[in-house]
Amino acid sequence: MGPIQVHPQNGPAFANVSEEQVRPLYVAAVGALEPGLGTRLLHVGCGTGTALRIAAADGAEIAGIDASADLLAIARDRLPDADLRLAEASELPYDRGCFDQVMAFDAIQYTEPPAVAVSELARVTRPGGAVVIGLWHNWSGREASAFLSAVRGLVPATPPHAQPIRDLCRLREVMVEAGLDVYAFAEVTRRYDFASLDAAWQSMTSSPHVAQAIEIVGPEAAHDVFVANFAHQQRQDGSIQQDNLFQYAVGRATV
Repeated sequence: MGPIQVHPQNGPAFANVSEEQVRPLYVAAVGALEPGLGTRLLHVGCGTGTALRIAAADGAEIAGIDASADLLAIARDRLPDADLRLAEASELPYDRGCFDQVMAFDAIQYTEPPAVAVSELARVTRPGGAVVIGLWHNWSGREASAFLSAVRGLVPATPPHAQPIRDLCRLREVMVEAGLDVYAFAEVTRRYDFASLDAAWQSMTSSPHVAQAIEIVGPEAAHDVFVANFAHQQRQDGSIQQDNLFQYAVGRATV
């Protein structure tokens, strides 16, 4: 077997695979926010701008931050008029209450502790404004869940207060702790067909847990765990089918 290819969280591959896979969540969450003409909307962890484009189509005045300069470069090409900045979710470069709506998808769940990032989302949202947070549920797809559980066993355990948010129940708790009045939540399901085993690996390596495991144990060891959980799922044409469960919650800023 040749060298294992690691797909970094940047470039067109991320936009065409990871963000397209999550598109149904983006559509549902933006629909829950119902941004209108002139709504000041921030996307924390905006990636290449897929979700921002959906919000802009509804008339929102969009802004975004991401920790990846490579992803932001693509977003700026797609959205040349948007206010896009290189920044971390745990320290947003904005004044208190300057946005009407804020959204984040699989961006704040991995900060340590997650409640710090959620508090930042609430801080930059005006009183009465809305924050929507979405995630890929840990039990999406039996093989994906088994793989990610195995990967977590390859990396050092994190303390309880820093544990990632993996389900809607914990997400709602953290949002309330951050001062948000959670008034809506929902689930979105979608089947996604990967063209090949490598395409599925590409999607999985966009997970912070997998990236961390690759840094610690190397790409070959992480890939072996992946193959053990996914290879037997290949169909005759080489494709792999995965059922995804996405969840999101919407909270109103109260302070």
